[in-house]
Amino acid sequence: MDYRILQLVYEHRFLNTELLWHLLKSEAEGEQSEYKLGRDGKKRPAQYGFGMKALYKHLLRLSEAKYLQRQQLIDLPIGGSHGVPRAAYGLGIKSAPVIAERTGTAVQYIKNIIDANRVKSLFLRHALDIARFRATLELACNDSGGKLRLIFWEQGQGLRDYAVGQNESGGTERFPVNPDAFFGIQVRDKGNASYFLEMDRGTMPVISKKDRPDIRKKVFGYMHYRKSGKYREKYYYGFLPNGQPSGLYINRPDDENTAIEQNEFLQPIKGFSVVLVVPGKLHKTKFVSGRIENVLSSFPFFGKGFASTSLFWLTTPEAYDIENPESILGNIWITPNPEKPMQSLIE
Repeated sequence: MDYRILQLVYEHRFLNTELLWHLLKSEAEGEQSEYKLGRDGKKRPAQYGFGMKALYKHLLRLSEAKYLQRQQLIDLPIGGSHGVPRAAYGLGIKSAPVIAERTGTAVQYIKNIIDANRVKSLFLRHALDIARFRATLELACNDSGGKLRLIFWEQGQGLRDYAVGQNESGGTERFPVNPDAFFGIQVRDKGNASYFLEMDRGTMPVISKKDRPDIRKKVFGYMHYRKSGKYREKYYYGFLPNGQPSGLYINRPDDENTAIEQNEFLQPIKGFSVVLVVPGKLHKTKFVSGRIENVLSSFPFFGKGFASTSLFWLTTPEAYDIENPESILGNIWITPNPEKPMQSLIE
């Protein structure tokens, strides 16, 4: 139990009590045995079960023992739910040798992650939003009865890239491509789909009058990234001998391209979509309001082709719910193209 908690936190970087509880609960229910996780984190006969309050107390003990690092979310109101919205858990210093031994990574690498996790509350909120999206998607795939599989999920500096292209004024500009995550889904009898994730918290202007990051630069970056085909030189699906995708291979600058080209089990990804989670209201009739409306209405001003693009899919955080993981697979994604119906990640 303790190692599984550390492993989940390591994989997601930050988790709160609620997300951990849902992930552990799903695993316990999926075990073919008459046992579940008990109040102290150990397996007990199924009739005992375990609750969020018991998990919260266990996380506190792991934090006090420095296996986890508990960080307060000071910009959230205090109250109820056993501290669920008030704290995020990252790896603690004592977890470094444990994770390193189990995963085969260097202890110093884990320590670097722990050092990088000392961030401000605003970043923690952003990181938890990403973790919530990932956890909901993982649970939805796990509950699909084999219909869906999350092939890969990547985060971090390795995704950072750029694209050069024309801006709305006709000049040449270098645009950043810095997604929050990159993931791939395999749908049985349909194939694979790849998505870049952008988690917007409303802190970045849609169009900035100054030379600072904005939504406009993100949109231009992805448009030129796809048009140039640069992503095909960086991202490759790995395949098993039976033809099943096994994960993602990222071509680093110091890699030998000839070795990649000669590897029959690596194939460049064929395309991608960009999913943006934006604050606001989304209705079944494609009517939107709030910030998501502001973002969608800005596309026609970016230039020709932007108003009809289907590269970008937008939804709101309230459109999916970890209590109902299948909601993230529904037709909850709207595109700037008014002729396109609501989209689903698995269609």
